[in-house]
Amino acid sequence: MSLLDGLLLYEIVMMVLGVILFFYALVLLKSTPKTGMGCLFVCAIFIGWPSIQSLEFKDGEFKVEKATDKLEKDPTDAQARQIVKDNLPKLEGRPVRNPQVATAIARAQFAIGNEDAAEASLSQALKANSQLPEALALREKTASIQKLDLLTKQVESNPQNETAKQELTQQLTQVVKEPIANPNALAKVAQAQAAIGNRSAAVSAAEKVSKISPNSAVAMELNRTILLAPH
Repeated sequence: MSLLDGLLLYEIVMMVLGVILFFYALVLLKSTPKTGMGCLFVCAIFIGWPSIQSLEFKDGEFKVEKATDKLEKDPTDAQARQIVKDNLPKLEGRPVRNPQVATAIARAQFAIGNEDAAEASLSQALKANSQLPEALALREKTASIQKLDLLTKQVESNPQNETAKQELTQQLTQVVKEPIANPNALAKVAQAQAAIGNRSAAVSAAEKVSKISPNSAVAMELNRTILLAPH
């Protein structure tokens, strides 16, 4: 990660001015030591403040990425989800110049269900590097879930359509190979599993959604259609 990643424009300007002032202070120390010491104090502030912000950004990015990894392994990990939610705002409010960092932010945003923000961060990453493997993998993952939802609606509207059901089964097999922490995506998986008649898997996915966000509209819908539905 670049030292400048996450820094606002005025903080970059501060850092540059601080470096210039440092060399100027070294010259002043020989002729007017007191003035030189004053300049060194000022340049310490000019360099120190942006450096602190950069370190905090890196620390936040590290915490978010680590918590996202945990969340994808266990979507019901409330502590990991809260860490992501607490630290993401610190990253989202700052410019991200590194496409890998932008992708990590997008992955975290998608994991907690903030899909619009994830799409914006992912587009930013792909704009900077259209061939970045991590970004392409996330784009494929989100596209696969969207396709899954469309196929599920087709099967639900016409349960006798065996061709659509077979295509849905194949798409579902592909989707569940990837770790999913996003409750909205998990709900789509549950609905797809219910549509092809895999009730036990549908209940398992629906229960995860209910545990993640029990009062959400999507959890209530799954509760009505899957968890409390007659066998």
